[in-house]
Amino acid sequence: MARRTYTLKSQKIQAVVHQNKNAQEKDRDLILKVMGTLPSPREARQFLSKFSPPATASATSAPEINNSNQAPAASEAKFIDSLLWPTDHLALIKLEGPFDKDKLSGVANTLVQMQRLGLMSVVMLDNQTWWQSNATKVPTDSGVNLHPAAETRQRMMKDMNDIVEEIESSGGRARPIYEFVFEEERKEKTTANSRIKNAGVQQEVVVVGESRDIEEISIRPGLESLQSCLKLRQIPVMIPMVTSEDCQRLPVQSNRALVALAKYMGRIAKKDKFMDATANISGQGPSLVPMRLIVINSTGGIPLTRTNGIAGPTHCFVNLKDEYETILDDLDNMDGIPEPLAKSYRSDLDMIKESLEHLPPTCSALITSSPSLTLITNLITDKPLFSSTMRGQDPKVMLATTVLRSGLDIFTFRDSLQGLDLKRLQVLLESSFGKSLDAEGFYGRIQDRTKTVILAGKDYMGAAIVTREGGDKRPETGIDRALASVAYLDKFSVAPKSQGIGVADILWKKLTDEFPDLVWRSRSDNPVNKWYFDRADGNIKIPGTNWTVFWYGPKGLGLIRDYIHICRDIPASFLPPKPKHP
Repeated sequence: MARRTYTLKSQKIQAVVHQNKNAQEKDRDLILKVMGTLPSPREARQFLSKFSPPATASATSAPEINNSNQAPAASEAKFIDSLLWPTDHLALIKLEGPFDKDKLSGVANTLVQMQRLGLMSVVMLDNQTWWQSNATKVPTDSGVNLHPAAETRQRMMKDMNDIVEEIESSGGRARPIYEFVFEEERKEKTTANSRIKNAGVQQEVVVVGESRDIEEISIRPGLESLQSCLKLRQIPVMIPMVTSEDCQRLPVQSNRALVALAKYMGRIAKKDKFMDATANISGQGPSLVPMRLIVINSTGGIPLTRTNGIAGPTHCFVNLKDEYETILDDLDNMDGIPEPLAKSYRSDLDMIKESLEHLPPTCSALITSSPSLTLITNLITDKPLFSSTMRGQDPKVMLATTVLRSGLDIFTFRDSLQGLDLKRLQVLLESSFGKSLDAEGFYGRIQDRTKTVILAGKDYMGAAIVTREGGDKRPETGIDRALASVAYLDKFSVAPKSQGIGVADILWKKLTDEFPDLVWRSRSDNPVNKWYFDRADGNIKIPGTNWTVFWYGPKGLGLIRDYIHICRDIPASFLPPKPKHP
């Protein structure tokens, strides 16, 4: 009998080990799949620097292999296992229903995969059908009709339980939270100060329903329940419910609850001087400062209306500081989009803008209808898989996803260098190109040729310098006419510290708005050329040189000879490297 019991226990242990081994293999496959989507080694390094465990954790978590003849495959598996060490990055996720069973299952699976990659999710549910009251038609067991708020709560609870079950079915752990995250305090509208302060934390005012328009509700988030979930590696799933002073649960709009939560987290980060998404609150437990704000819906990113000849169904990247008002205007005047959908986009745009203003600048937002690899890849690259500045894209290929950042101020200088800090511009150019600028020669050449300088950020995070070239007759060209006058992109640079956050796309969108035709050159061995190829309508190598000419615009094909002669004759802007002494 003892032997049989031992055999059964052994079989159970073997089954658990086999199950854990299969799960670990799936996690390895996931990481390898994601790493395979990265467009550059730089982004792979950024992912590893963010999501790799500390040296002590890696040492204790990775399995020990004592075989001195360890195979390369085993070494790779050990490295990938170290990436699966739990980290404390956080994402605020708004899940907008209604979703069918398959879509909900896909979302749940993505949340579990994101957790395995090192990003914990805090999920807030939303569903416009919650507010479509049928209370007069839905009697309770006692025969009394439900109050609209009670019916709304029932719908919320059902949706919350559905997503929790799906996460558990996908191999994750989740906990439903429907009370004590948001607390209510009331103030009469006639009160002069409608914002109450409690313990030094300003509270968000939210109006709840038309039936209570004589009162306002102040939401004060409490994070104890969330922190408890995160410590236990559980995904908290919330519904926008406020606990009133008399312990009633009152439904509120999800976007307002999210803004209140984001503001509260932002204030905690500032108070404790942890201004990045990897910090722990007071050094205890998982971070409560999100590095991503994600909206998952059934319709996709923000519709793109001002395409400038670039086809695409959505905005791929939005610089909120520069494009917010324009997008709102587009949504107000867009044909073919139902008003409820336009209203939903406007509400989400407002929520994201207000939230990002209070979160660390490293935090970005995403609106998508395509979870799975799209969402997971954005976790790593922090930018869209496709760019709205890329030429000739098939709209069917571009994913319905929009990446948003609080963004940068954009400054445009026309016809001169006046107003620019040339010393700071020189520092930007030298750090971007990794070479010493011939400042006197460069500024002297473009002084009277400057057409436009587009500057990203007051602290010179990026710049595009466009000059006027051509318009003259050069006998040595062999062309019996004056060369065409063209807009030439002399310099396009992004500060190293600003790379990977969309500055290049922000600048390029401004360039395409400003110039319908543009030409530039790049050394043939420049690693940035892939980015240029994607954004050019054509290119040609200048014979006998190491230069490749790029252009976009309808005039390009007819000006190829002029482009070649103009680009060939422009002098180098950087000093030759100093010889290395042995």
